[in-house]
Amino acid sequence: MSDGRYRESEALLARARRVVPGGIYGHQAPHQLVPGAYPWFFTRGDGARLWDVDGHEYVDLVCSYGPIVLGHNHPVVDEAARKQAANGRCFNGPSPVMVELAERLVALTPWSAWAVFAKNGSDVCSWAVNVARHATGRRKVLVAEGSYHGGHAWCAPVTNGTTAEDRAHVVPFRYNDLASVDAALAASEGDVAAIMVTPFRHDTYRDQELPAPGFLPGLRARCDRLRACLIMDDVRAGFRLHLAGSGEAFGVQPDLACYSKAIANGYPLSACLGRDALRDAAKRVFFVGTYWSASPSSNAAGRSSTWSAWGRCSASAWSGRPPRTGSPSAPRARPRSPS
Repeated sequence: MSDGRYRESEALLARARRVVPGGIYGHQAPHQLVPGAYPWFFTRGDGARLWDVDGHEYVDLVCSYGPIVLGHNHPVVDEAARKQAANGRCFNGPSPVMVELAERLVALTPWSAWAVFAKNGSDVCSWAVNVARHATGRRKVLVAEGSYHGGHAWCAPVTNGTTAEDRAHVVPFRYNDLASVDAALAASEGDVAAIMVTPFRHDTYRDQELPAPGFLPGLRARCDRLRACLIMDDVRAGFRLHLAGSGEAFGVQPDLACYSKAIANGYPLSACLGRDALRDAAKRVFFVGTYWSASPSSNAAGRSSTWSAWGRCSASAWSGRPPRTGSPSAPRARPRSPS
């Protein structure tokens, strides 16, 4: 029962329920939290802190469910987005900053040759699966039981509104269990397009789990043997374990990697990076959204965020240079600073 601490928040939720189904939906829905123990609505953030509508101040250990990796209202990132917005927020085609951000990400990622952009992790994860299917001419995609790869019908954690056919070619395996991977591969023999995996296990409602020694390399070896694609869902972990992709932290390089969350420090942006061998498939798989490539402010924020994060990491761990494939200390060319 409420003690009045969140009076304004509860009043807003009551209003919202009259005009929004459930009041708040998705992972922030009220049924996910303890009533009276957590606010429903927030008004502002600054650095590592948040304020709710009742004026209570919090340390944001959740980082707004992942995006706020540099802190709320980061002055460099926000200034980059503001300057770009002053020139326009949505055009009839992309702006130069899209190319600059793609160049930045490719320069940071040793194995990648190209990047595409969208607005959320679900979109790039689903598109990566389609690219793998087109490139291989196969249908089956292996995913770990309980893993989250977005809200689209083929992978949504809640199946209401979906059909069995949506998941007909999704094959589960147990995380950190190569024997179960082999069983899933055997059941899908000759039709495996990809294995999609998170760099470590971060399923909802369970403890996180690092990959066991040999697990991720084992997935890489199996994809190589079958000429299937290894897709790294780095939406949550990306730019936290390693700026060149979380796979680098574990000695594994995927064929496709999906990012969102921390890529633009709170501005809506996601990306998929891929190997050169998949460039033609990427060109041929339909991918579109009104705000995906023609909305330059988020791209500017992403360019600034990755540069700011690179600067912090290089100063503390990389001695000014991001790593090259196979060697955590080998130098690569320094990315060009934003003007």
